[in-house]
Amino acid sequence: YTLILINVVVYGLQQLIPNEWVVRHGNIWWPYVQHGEYYRIISYGFLHMQNDPMHLVWNMINLFIYGVSLERMIGRWKFLVVYLGSIIFGALGVYVLAPGTSVVGASGGLFGLMGSFLTLLIIMKQKDTARVFVMITAPNIIYSILTPSNISHACHAGGFIGGVLLTLLFVPLVDKPESSNPPQQSPQQWQNGRY
Repeated sequence: YTLILINVVVYGLQQLIPNEWVVRHGNIWWPYVQHGEYYRIISYGFLHMQNDPMHLVWNMINLFIYGVSLERMIGRWKFLVVYLGSIIFGALGVYVLAPGTSVVGASGGLFGLMGSFLTLLIIMKQKDTARVFVMITAPNIIYSILTPSNISHACHAGGFIGGVLLTLLFVPLVDKPESSNPPQQSPQQWQNGRY
């Protein structure tokens, strides 16, 4: 909820401050990053297209959907590390695959959350849920790749990879859910009251 609020407030500032000042000074543009403006590898993830409020709306809907689930699964601080780390990986994806482009938007972090969510489902052996997730998500990703638009696929790819890698770092720290089938008790254990 805090991340959503920050994005909405920053979008409000984008509308209030003239000459697209917020976007021009916060987008990911690697020539500026290489000249010392390192904050851009994070700040771009809290900016959205100036004249397209739906860019913000759809990203915040996805942040809510994945954010609520993941925060419950891995905890608040690990969730924050995965999200912010995925934004950084998204910026690195732009650097490697499309260094001449200017990018804004939370989708690098969001794709990181998707990668994290899928990784956790596989780790926790939730194969059916993972299949459903892929079947729902894959067509949208394929459609976005095939549709000419202002989408940064480099940022999405970097964010997704970041989400997977950062989640794998946390595997020993993630509590696995209890099995839906309780372990079998021997008659002796039952008699002695050891459930």
